[in-house]
Amino acid sequence: MSIQPVDKIDENIKEVSKEPHVEIQHHHDHKQVHYGKPHFAVFLAAFTSLGGWFFGYDQGVTGGIVIMRSFKNDFCVGVYGNVSDCNLPVAALPSEYRRFLVLFNLLYNVGCFLGAVFISSVVAERFGRRAVIFTSAVLFFIGTSIVIFPPGGSSKIMILILFGRIVEGTGVGCSSFSCPLYASEIAPTNLRGMLSGFMQMTVVIGLFAANVVNIFLQNHKWGWRLSNGVILIAPLLIITGIFFCPETPRWLYKKKGRDAAEASLKRIRRIDDVAGELDAIADAIEEEGNQISVKELFTKKKMLERLGVGMGMHVLQQATGINPIFNFGGIIYESVLGKGIISLLILSGTNLLSTIPALFMFDRLGRRKLLIYGGLAMVIGHLVAATIFVTGCTVTTSIINGTTISEEKVNCATSSGILMLVSTAVFVGFFAISWGPIAWIYAAEIFPLNVRARAMSLTTGSNWFMGTIMSYILELIKPLGIHGVFYLFSGLSLLAVIFVYLFCPETRGVLLEDIEEQFDNFQLKNRGFVKLFRRSCKRKRKQTMQVNIVEMQS
Repeated sequence: MSIQPVDKIDENIKEVSKEPHVEIQHHHDHKQVHYGKPHFAVFLAAFTSLGGWFFGYDQGVTGGIVIMRSFKNDFCVGVYGNVSDCNLPVAALPSEYRRFLVLFNLLYNVGCFLGAVFISSVVAERFGRRAVIFTSAVLFFIGTSIVIFPPGGSSKIMILILFGRIVEGTGVGCSSFSCPLYASEIAPTNLRGMLSGFMQMTVVIGLFAANVVNIFLQNHKWGWRLSNGVILIAPLLIITGIFFCPETPRWLYKKKGRDAAEASLKRIRRIDDVAGELDAIADAIEEEGNQISVKELFTKKKMLERLGVGMGMHVLQQATGINPIFNFGGIIYESVLGKGIISLLILSGTNLLSTIPALFMFDRLGRRKLLIYGGLAMVIGHLVAATIFVTGCTVTTSIINGTTISEEKVNCATSSGILMLVSTAVFVGFFAISWGPIAWIYAAEIFPLNVRARAMSLTTGSNWFMGTIMSYILELIKPLGIHGVFYLFSGLSLLAVIFVYLFCPETRGVLLEDIEEQFDNFQLKNRGFVKLFRRSCKRKRKQTMQVNIVEMQS
């Protein structure tokens, strides 16, 4: 039995509602656009996506360095306890050291939020898209240097380290905002998904590389410092090279006029005939008007709805559980299989290998279909992993230093542990081809030019805000169990699928300047299942009225 595409469902049940649907036309013909040779645009997207490299690498390296002997010697041994105290399970570690570990991760996420919301949009609007990429690299370089170069062994020095984590985070927050924005504004329409997805590719490469580097340096006396220091190459490359890249034509047209935009577009497209694309940009700017304020962004209904879609996409991306899988997957599978580091390598390798074909799927299959079908596969991956744990594993509780630690010992059959890991790899693989990259691509596409920078800073900030909340998911393992957390992720992934079906139109192959029309013609009441539900409600109301009339007549 074949499965119909989701968008076909709406076509097959059009008759369930007789309400007319009028398409809104914006009266611009943007079909005569020539994109020239894409090679330089591909190079630009690849170079600027180096910001994703330190985004992913830092995310991957942190989970490994905090269990390295070198890290514990600098920040725990002799500061908060002795060697044996600092090697206890996490719940039995000295409380002050646990607090430091929490702040080490929490303040990084706070920095990411600050960079995405309060720094990136201001720099991007006033000084250009290249400037915010440059800013992200400078902040990350300074922050990482503050973290790795001071000596350890002092609680006062640790305050400086935590400050460095905030600065480091602001750089990552700015890069997570700026890289997909730049790529989306210089990319030809037929390659926009792939080029915007380059950032996700560098993120997963960085994530995988961090796990490999951690394995090789885990026993070195400077292990955690060297693991962190390797990534400084990426911001140095961006700092030295970003201003050799052209500014985006869309920003130039708005800030410096048509001539400046034309020169940039000719350089990017490698052709002289760019009039069609310039006209499309001009039409969009004319319709959108002047830059609107943050207040107007929240008070104008259309913009508020669009912002809800962008922020909802990012919040739900985090809610699928991807960060906890990589942050705590090593701990979970160390308990389940006894192979935590290897399991993490398998998961990060799956993430990397799945992202490669994904780059070619965005513009062929479309964003909407990938989000829906990929999301359903993610639901199944979590669901199967949770069910295998329930049926194939047992949990015993142990007490260390008077502290009750649930799930300190998990006993699983090897086959059950392997099947759990395979199921989680299924989740990671489908995340990598759908929700991982598309959440960033989609949010970079859906906003008008006059609000794009501010809106993207808010959507990116919502991602980091939800990421901060999800960092506490480890605390839920005790009351819910490992299986309960996986069931929770499964339910949240299903919610993400429903969200896309109801609120997110397809943007594949649509000029950025024409996406406004896509949203105008995509309305909740025209979703197939919504029509069925409304028709059912009308039928019930009609039946109830008929019953009431009969009772009144009798």
